[in-house]
Amino acid sequence: MFSPNVVAVISVFHAPTALRERVTALLGQVQHVVLVDDGSHSLDLRDVPSERVHQIVLNENMGIAHALNVGVEHARRLSATHVLTLDQDSDVQADHVSELLLALEARGRDGLPIAAAVPGRVGDAKIIATSDGEPFDPIQSGQLLPLATLDLVGGFNEMLFIDAVDSDFTARARRLGFQFMSVDSVSMKHALGETIPLMLFGRHLKFAGKYRNVLYHSPWRTYYMIRNSKYLSLEYSRDARKWVRTRNRRMLEMVAGCLLLGPHRRAQLAAIHAATRDARLGEYGRIPDRVSERLRRLG
Repeated sequence: MFSPNVVAVISVFHAPTALRERVTALLGQVQHVVLVDDGSHSLDLRDVPSERVHQIVLNENMGIAHALNVGVEHARRLSATHVLTLDQDSDVQADHVSELLLALEARGRDGLPIAAAVPGRVGDAKIIATSDGEPFDPIQSGQLLPLATLDLVGGFNEMLFIDAVDSDFTARARRLGFQFMSVDSVSMKHALGETIPLMLFGRHLKFAGKYRNVLYHSPWRTYYMIRNSKYLSLEYSRDARKWVRTRNRRMLEMVAGCLLLGPHRRAQLAAIHAATRDARLGEYGRIPDRVSERLRRLG
């Protein structure tokens, strides 16, 4: 009888204090937890008394894709059959893994090529689905992936560094004929950005009895969002044109909200300009120091 060996892989950058509690809770659902500190040297879980918690510290910040790949390779050495990828600020329910496993097994019996199972709700909202009910652009946090998927699709794209890493993986998997499935019974707490008050003339705007906010991303994050979305457009427009066009529209709406309604507008504009230029030149990886310094000065 097949017995799954699930290993959780968490990319860590400036570890939050709640991480210790999250890791302890995860040990009730998975066989091992692998934490990869992406150059922040902030891991300190010495009081978690378990040999099933593995800590890897990278010498420098190499991006979430590289950190996840390092974690997945360690999971292989632990004989994992499945990997649960998580962000450091994601909280999962007590049956997150078991529910996703059951869903994968059921779809597997139907003979469908499923890349991963993902939560049906993230934060306070149901995830966006395509017309056929498949998750539109599932985030990597909370996904349960069979190692067989990673064997065929490959690891996460390290040249993207951060942002669109999950989208690129989804597009590559679908190109090979895989589908993703969401499980409505699974909900995960996860912040998709910083929420800031929607202000006008110094007043917090209120509509229909509620104070309104805008989802804000820093200029540094805007740089990666714009640059990496242009990469996706170049790479996948031929075989996933509608998906790319819809994703780009949603991304541009977020960027416009940050630019028009958030702070640091000059830095946001500089980030958009630099990202567009670097994508055109094919320059990827970590944001260049010259760009980062300019954004810091403007912000």
